[in-house]
Amino acid sequence: MSSSGALEAFAKEHGLSYKSSGSLPPHGHLLSQGGHVEGLCEGTLPGGVEGKVAFYSYTYTTSDSDGHSETHTRRFTIVVTEVPQSIGFMPSLGFKGPESEMLGIGAGLEQMVKVDLEGHAGLKGARCYRYKGSSEMWTRRLFSPAFIDWLARSEPDLGFELADGVLCTGRRRVGGNLLVGLCEEAAHLTEMIAAEADQESNTGLAAGNAAKDPKANDPRMEEALSAIAVGAPESIGAAEHEFRRHLRHSPAVLIHALAYAIAITLLVNIPGAAIPILLAVAGSWVALAAIELGLIAIFAFFIFRKDVRESGRKYAAEAFWRSYAKKRGMKLEEPLRFAATHADAKLPFRPDKVLTGPLPGGGEGCFCVYGDGSKRTDRVAVVMGPAGPVAESELEAEPQGLTTKDLDTYLEQLAGEDRAAAAT
Repeated sequence: MSSSGALEAFAKEHGLSYKSSGSLPPHGHLLSQGGHVEGLCEGTLPGGVEGKVAFYSYTYTTSDSDGHSETHTRRFTIVVTEVPQSIGFMPSLGFKGPESEMLGIGAGLEQMVKVDLEGHAGLKGARCYRYKGSSEMWTRRLFSPAFIDWLARSEPDLGFELADGVLCTGRRRVGGNLLVGLCEEAAHLTEMIAAEADQESNTGLAAGNAAKDPKANDPRMEEALSAIAVGAPESIGAAEHEFRRHLRHSPAVLIHALAYAIAITLLVNIPGAAIPILLAVAGSWVALAAIELGLIAIFAFFIFRKDVRESGRKYAAEAFWRSYAKKRGMKLEEPLRFAATHADAKLPFRPDKVLTGPLPGGGEGCFCVYGDGSKRTDRVAVVMGPAGPVAESELEAEPQGLTTKDLDTYLEQLAGEDRAAAAT
């Protein structure tokens, strides 16, 4: 029986719907590889949780020092479930068993720190990473001795990634009765993480143990927002030109670009050390200095330009959101803290922006936004109360970018849906 045939038979045996292909949420490292789904079934899985089981593969290419390329394919059986209440406490988490081919980093490695697995003998060669801003106490409670023992007893090729409320549990390609075991492992993980998040809500400790965004404080952005008067921007990019102009004349931006360029030049000198050595031995100091300064200038130019563009876009967006909140009598909240204190609402995405205050038509609520309306995955929602109701929608922007008109339309529509839901 083919691998897809084994999955189709599994779906029929357990009352699941089956498709030969399908889409998966692009959260976490594995599901962001643009891989291929070679069969998918969904429904109530063995173990009792709702989710999807899929045969999933992706390819990548490596090159050696001689320039020879080699293509590799990695094949997995994965179970994808949702733990939306975890977003505010553990936005990203990953585990890689000793023989797992998952990286187990959840999101980007720069956002993660290693979890101490207490030197358990059964986890030699395993790795685990958590979100850098997550609470130490929450992490310790999740990684209890019982949980660490369970990980040690699991199959050595087991891995999982939790990213923005989506949990992907996987092993190398398996079939038959092993599918049931993988579903049960995924169910155990889902229920354990959900229970830890639910406990915070039940004990009233959610705010204290909420994760914190390590990049939330940006002194350079605050200085720019104080220095540049942009009024009330009507679109998300309306003030970008003003902020770019400010950044082009900022000594701090130039110094940062030069420092970064010098560091890159020093790194480039390591593999290409023969050239500086030959020039130094020959006493060609002027030529050596010219080459080094030329490299620094080239790197600094591109770093400076990129920083000005990205920071200008970021600062303009922040000015837009602050202006919009002020005009609507609302307050910008910390998104992760909001997700933690409203875990019972099970918001189905991790918000970039959260505004709280009066809603059109009356009442108080929270306006949650992910993205800027330029991608199909961008979302918007209105949440009324710590446990909802929640009305959500795909976020689409005008051609000139997200505008106050766009936001007003979504806010009014979703607030109305929430009031209707609350009334029934």
